[in-house]
Amino acid sequence: MKYTVQSGKYAFKNFIYLLPFAILPAWFLSLATDQEAIKCALDAIFHGNINDFHFVHIFRAISILSFSDVYSIIFGIAAVIFTIVCGAMVMAFLDKHMRIGKRTFTGIFSKLNDNFVSTAGFVLLLLAMYELWALLVSTFVYVVSLIPVVWLAYILACGCYLFMHVVLIYAVGKIYLWLPCMQITGFKAFEALHYSQYLMSTMRWKLLLSQLGILFFVEALIALCALTPVTWLFTLLTTVFYVLVIIIFCVRMMVAYFDRDQIERADLRRYY
Repeated sequence: MKYTVQSGKYAFKNFIYLLPFAILPAWFLSLATDQEAIKCALDAIFHGNINDFHFVHIFRAISILSFSDVYSIIFGIAAVIFTIVCGAMVMAFLDKHMRIGKRTFTGIFSKLNDNFVSTAGFVLLLLAMYELWALLVSTFVYVVSLIPVVWLAYILACGCYLFMHVVLIYAVGKIYLWLPCMQITGFKAFEALHYSQYLMSTMRWKLLLSQLGILFFVEALIALCALTPVTWLFTLLTTVFYVLVIIIFCVRMMVAYFDRDQIERADLRRYY
């Protein structure tokens, strides 16, 4: 929780500088989100029709690429591409600001070349993990929804959904500090992965619990947004939420890394 609070303060104070890095990935991610699939899933849950669950609706509701139509796939791919590019730049910005205290965009684009490969590998790995998770969740929830005893189907579906969220957060936690370890220490991929797990070893579950809470909160907000009758309003609201999620995810990654590696943050220094 400590890192979440610190990240929130940093994001609030530096929001105008971080927004340009998050707006395009968030917008395309919002366009790729299938509002109708989310509505169908919510309708099945809250109207007692869990036996009417369709695998396709569940998967499209939680998948990034969605696969509902050609446009959703294009928007999903665009979101991934912009996440890689903007992620490489925001990591450079955060590193510069936290390490030497300079809050400028100077040198960010030149740093893109250094950070691009590591960021691309990290983002694509997260994407693969998430899409596999979405596939498994959809399968498990759909299978238990076929149970004719409705109350039992509800309990098992909720249990599967909650358990798989813990699995997702745990898997992400295994590589959470991998990216800053590669970019800041200069370690090779496997060395950085081993070092990141060492840094996370004593505080993994505390960080994971806070991330789990944020994940459920964001999912609840997106579900509420899906109930809006106007598509453009859904896109606008989810874009705002995705912007905040992207910023907090990146900032908290760096805040946690600097603290765990015991690196003094220059952006916190006070000059008299």
